[in-house]
Amino acid sequence: MREDPARARVLPYLSAWLRERLGSPGLGPGAVVSRLATVLHADLSGFTQLTARFTSGPADAERLHIALNQCYSVLIDTVTAYGGDVAAIAGDALTAWWPQLAHAEHARRCALALHAAMLSLPALETPAGPFRFYLRIGIGVGMVHATLAGMPGHGVHLVLAGPALAAVAAAEQAAPGESIICSIQTAPGAAQECDHPGDGGQPLRAEHFLPRGLSARLRRGEPLTAYRRCVPVFARFDLPAQPAALHPLVREVQQVVQRWGGWLNEIEVGDKGAVLVLLFGATVVRSDDASRAVGCSLALRERGLIERAGITLGLLYLGTVGGSQRRVYTAQGDEMNLAAHLMQRAAPGEILVSGRVRHEVLQRYPTSEPTLMVTKGHPEGVPVARVLGSQV
Repeated sequence: MREDPARARVLPYLSAWLRERLGSPGLGPGAVVSRLATVLHADLSGFTQLTARFTSGPADAERLHIALNQCYSVLIDTVTAYGGDVAAIAGDALTAWWPQLAHAEHARRCALALHAAMLSLPALETPAGPFRFYLRIGIGVGMVHATLAGMPGHGVHLVLAGPALAAVAAAEQAAPGESIICSIQTAPGAAQECDHPGDGGQPLRAEHFLPRGLSARLRRGEPLTAYRRCVPVFARFDLPAQPAALHPLVREVQQVVQRWGGWLNEIEVGDKGAVLVLLFGATVVRSDDASRAVGCSLALRERGLIERAGITLGLLYLGTVGGSQRRVYTAQGDEMNLAAHLMQRAAPGEILVSGRVRHEVLQRYPTSEPTLMVTKGHPEGVPVARVLGSQV
């Protein structure tokens, strides 16, 4: 039977593990699958510094985008060749897992192959000279809770969490620099493998894992790449102790974000903790996107849904990242990196904004006076302010 070409354009935005289970009765929003598994996290070293110096305009951004996709294509192909599933692609990092395979040595062999594949790629020519990506890899073995969190129409997210992910973060921190190819950690203790049913109703279809507007554009074959003014928000939240509690949390986040005109693009669980990545202006550009982002962050904080946040504003490259087998739709650029760094530097309860955001929201939201903050990729410092409260 010939496959629907519109559906075929959507499928690469899902992990292979999800694609194999589409239409299954147990595959619904809120479902949790807990398995003893192996997880590999690969981070592209030097990406932050590169984007800070090499995205001065659309042409540079597109060149960087092409180079990054070349890297991801070989990484995805290598993981697939070793029987792994690419669960997530987030910025300059990739997370793969082997469900029901607790075998660190197999993942280590995959890590060696990933390292060799990266060395086979040509260096990227930049204004500062040739640049080559290097990998920093962590491997974890232990229990993984795979949760389907979010609402169809808003985008259901596959989120991996649990002891194996904590082991991955510890392993990667133990692998500084490029000289150590990978580090391996095994999560202590054990837990019973089990499945938690979701909300019920109709089984999830491929398009349910993307926001409705993006899925429709994909099915129509419309181009997705753009270079536009966008407001990214990185917000840390407390990962629930019970995996089944993640879905209602994400569902509430999506409802709040939609009311403010934004979009929950990614959910990351790793060395930065549990992080929500929101985008304002990615699909519809509004003159008050910065104010919407700040207002949304305040609303999420007041509901206890996030703990701290970083918000920036600037031109971002929006489009697909990955290869033919696996890809995601996301934003790239220095402002994404900066928003993540502001979130990391924020104290509990704080919302930090860049100088550009402060300038745009001053008439609506009081802030502190800006101070220069030195961050990764910005040794000269960037103006940063704290949001002091609700609307003035």
